[in-house]
Amino acid sequence: MKKSVTPPEKYRKLVEASIKAQSASRSPYSCIKVGAAALMSSGAVVEGANWESPSYPAGVCAERAMLSALFSSHGSETIEAVAVTASKEGVQVDISPCGICRQSLLDAQNMQRHPFAVIFRYNGEYVTVDSAAELLPFAFEASK
Repeated sequence: MKKSVTPPEKYRKLVEASIKAQSASRSPYSCIKVGAAALMSSGAVVEGANWESPSYPAGVCAERAMLSALFSSHGSETIEAVAVTASKEGVQVDISPCGICRQSLLDAQNMQRHPFAVIFRYNGEYVTVDSAAELLPFAFEASK
């Protein structure tokens, strides 16, 4: 796990894409706009944003919205990295993927059989892990 005050240069544009994705957020209840962006092996960037529903479990996190868009349009490509960012009232805030999203990111990584970096902001610093597996050390796995 690497930490820095600014996003790593290698992933700066990806972090910027996740911040841009926040503009598509529908978050009238939490008022926290979350954006996620994935860098694909082709160089394409796929984005997603959170949306909330008054029926709480019906909403979708930015990471899973991004994965859905990714598999719909770039399913045969490899994910190289994912960035997740959040803002409240226009100010960037700390965020890390929730448990469901950690599992979903790990599932995507396992399907492609190739690790990808995950970048997010925590305690005022950008954290970069080299594999989604680092986010969920005791992951649920289906019987083989």
